[in-house]
Amino acid sequence: MVKYSSNQVLIIADHASNYLPKEYYKLGLTSVFLNQHIAFDIGVKELSLDLSNRLKCKVIQGKYSRLLIDLNRDLNDPTVIPEIVDGKIIPGNIGLSKSELRLRVKKIYNKYHHEINRTIKNKKVKVILSLHSFNPIFKNKRRLLEFGILSNEDKNLSSIIIDQLKLQKLNVGDNKPYRGNLIGDSMYRHGLKNKLPHALIEVRNDLLSNPTKIKRVSRLLHKTVVKSLKKLTS
Repeated sequence: MVKYSSNQVLIIADHASNYLPKEYYKLGLTSVFLNQHIAFDIGVKELSLDLSNRLKCKVIQGKYSRLLIDLNRDLNDPTVIPEIVDGKIIPGNIGLSKSELRLRVKKIYNKYHHEINRTIKNKKVKVILSLHSFNPIFKNKRRLLEFGILSNEDKNLSSIIIDQLKLQKLNVGDNKPYRGNLIGDSMYRHGLKNKLPHALIEVRNDLLSNPTKIKRVSRLLHKTVVKSLKKLTS
């Protein structure tokens, strides 16, 4: 029986940053849009750092906005470089040249995933957690979910985390508010294909709206992950 410890975890945060280099001229968008969920997962950069410190584990964060290229998509996915998001056209992604496509793949996408591959191999990673956040309002309706745990065909760790969160009287979604079975996404690529226990944790982003809230969620997830790892067997 394999035993898992928190320092064997790798945390990844695909959408941690809203950074766009100056040469992209904000992709034709205003700063207002670049500070919204359309551009990145609000609060996840700070949460992933805080949680990794508590778990004493490695963290890898995406360094660019998902609007340049979405690190949590397969390269064959038509939304990997989105031309429209939530009804908003992204002018700087329309009619891209093949050389620009290759540049974004090489400089951003491949670099990120190669770093994850190297870390899994060199740091003897045994578990992968992916952190994301979601908007509290969707189509003018408030989402009551506080956390969503997304999974693919390997639901082992995800199911344990869901149970642990529910024991704390939290409103938790199982493959809600999104589904976790995208072929070629980060959990498919680094978790499922490497046969490593993995789970994607979505946090409603109003729970991450200031440093105090972020630390509160981090403490909660630290407790949850430690208990979940003790129950995890393979």
